[in-house]
Amino acid sequence: MKNSRLALLVQQLLAQSSSRETIKLAVGELLLHEMKIEQEWKELTTSTPLENMKLNIRVIPAQQQCMWCFLVYHPGEKETICPQCRSVGAKILSGEEFYLEAD
Repeated sequence: MKNSRLALLVQQLLAQSSSRETIKLAVGELLLHEMKIEQEWKELTTSTPLENMKLNIRVIPAQQQCMWCFLVYHPGEKETICPQCRSVGAKILSGEEFYLEAD
């Protein structure tokens, strides 16, 4: 399945007349694997004015907060069990971002 957010971003960039050499993208760790984004970028931009633009991806680390003991932690392997109290149920604080960063 294609990343609809990435496809929308490519459409927006194509609508702009930009002289950028690099696109800076911030992506949350929980969303997509970096290699998949790079592969889809190449597929979406082939034979377009964006084809030669370099894609620079900054991965935003995931953070969750336990809803029982309020510990803030990094989820290992997308795990939602709290490492402190072992309860299930966490609020995602970061890791789902997807946006174009300013130059």
